[in-house]
This record gives sequence, structure tokens and C-alpha cells, in this order.
Amino acid sequence: MSTLLAAPLQGPVSLSLPFSAESAGAVRRALVSWLAHQGSSPVTIHDARLVATELVANSIRHATPLRNQTLLVRWRREGDDLVLSVCDGGGSTEPRVVTADYDAERGRGLAIVEALSLRWWTERTRRIHVVHVLIPLA
Repeated sequence: MSTLLAAPLQGPVSLSLPFSAESAGAVRRALVSWLAHQGSSPVTIHDARLVATELVANSIRHATPLRNQTLLVRWRREGDDLVLSVCDGGGSTEPRVVTADYDAERGRGLAIVEALSLRWWTERTRRIHVVHVLIPLA
């Protein structure tokens, strides 16, 4: 079942979504619409869409939901950059880039994020874990 949601086309966006793989599609659709409204290039939209997908997928695969069984995805424009954040209940390990084997089916997500962004970083408290990424819009 497809999740329909409306996100603002101006200003910052904050989406509380079910902690499920289907939420990646909802994030992609909302982010693409927002970026297109901002006048972003097709390449920028593609890159941001891919980064958002990887972060949401990593959250679902490696972390736990927030207390209300959701994950929180936020983004905003900061000058010429997009700041995108995915917040969850954290996992047993810290996110890190790994070198995946040539024939591995997984393990490239954060390498993709690192390649398409200016930088990425994490914040962690006892109950909340946030991965932030800075993506150039220009």
C-alpha cells in the first residue's frame, strides 16, 4: 500500500513515518517534489533521492524505531545546500562506511551517501540516533 502524504513545498520539512520499508518511497516522492519546486537540477534531485533512500533503508535495516514506532525524516535548505536528517531509536553499532566485496548485495549504502554528499555525521543520545547529510544544491 502506497503512503500518500503532503509535505510543504517551501521551508523546512519534517515527516513522521511508519518504521517500514515503504516509508522510503514516501520520502522519495515528497523530497523530489520539494526539490523540483526549489528549482533543483535533475542531477541534484537524483542524488538527493538516492541518499534519502539509503538513509531510510539503513535506519529500517540496522536500527530500532522511535518510541512511537516511527522514524523522523527532516530536510531544509541551508544556503546552497540541503540538510537531510533521518532520526530513529538507534542500533547496536555506529553507522560507518565499509568496503563491500565486489559481489556483495549489501554494504554500499554509506559509501554512496559519502560520494554524493559534502559530508555526513551522526548524533546520538540514549534513545535517539540521527544521521545528517549535507548535499550541495548548486
